[in-house]
Amino acid sequence: MVGKARSSNFTVFEKLDLLELVKPYIGVLEEHTNKHSVIIEKNNCWEIIAEKYNAMGAGRPSRTAQGLRTLYKRLKEYGKQELIQCKAAQVGYQNTVSEATKKLVEIIPQFGSVGYGRDLNGTSSLLHRR
Repeated sequence: MVGKARSSNFTVFEKLDLLELVKPYIGVLEEHTNKHSVIIEKNNCWEIIAEKYNAMGAGRPSRTAQGLRTLYKRLKEYGKQELIQCKAAQVGYQNTVSEATKKLVEIIPQFGSVGYGRDLNGTSSLLHRR
């Protein structure tokens, strides 16, 4: 049986570059509805992101829109777990979470409230720890 070859692992720099490319499209990508128009718009965004990502460097392997989308989903899942673990251990955010999770907190406003509560002003207390 001959299958598709597995692509190489993403480096930390590739992950951070992806998150930087995702930033302008957060409003669309974080829309949680099943409307056909939203799904089409999300797919278009991922195609644009993949084009930009693949144009970034000649030394990098080419990535598909689906591969980047899957990575983004996994980064969010892993980031949520990191924030929850930080809260449970009551450890400082800056010292324990990965650079990718820090970037997610920066670009997705509601992401920081996953592991940390809201302060009296209604803003995420995680963001005030910077």
